[in-house]
Amino acid sequence: MKTYSIHSGLSKGRSIKSGWLVPADYDFWEPLVTYFIRKCTHFRIDCWIGETTAIERAKVHGENLDLGVNNMKAFTGEITDQFISELIHDPFDDEGKIKWFSIFLIKDDRILFSSEHYGSEFSASDLDEEDVEFVRSVMPVDFYLHVYDMDDYHETNF
Repeated sequence: MKTYSIHSGLSKGRSIKSGWLVPADYDFWEPLVTYFIRKCTHFRIDCWIGETTAIERAKVHGENLDLGVNNMKAFTGEITDQFISELIHDPFDDEGKIKWFSIFLIKDDRILFSSEHYGSEFSASDLDEEDVEFVRSVMPVDFYLHVYDMDDYHETNF
């Protein structure tokens, strides 16, 4: 069976007060995160040091992880029902963007799904064709989607 990885990013969106370009709407967020979170057991969240509300919310769900980066805080923990509820149903801050800069969903010490830059980029790995088709079905037109056949990648690059 073929294995795929994907990378998706915002090609156009809206600017927010802090200067970031984020999706005009996040209608894709709930189905996309729901799909991947059920396959994972742990998470990591990264926040900029000045994002006090995001940091406080991350502390509720995880423990501090020292990245050795002065301007960033990271948290890791088990995926719980409480975490799932906040991530899917209450993920936004006052600017209307995803409250956490980066979110990594992990299974067996491997990142299966990541959302970065406040939900304006995504990547996922260890996907089959059904997974790729699901991602295609929920991604808005404001995003590009690159699909990588990992079998071909390994053959041509190693």
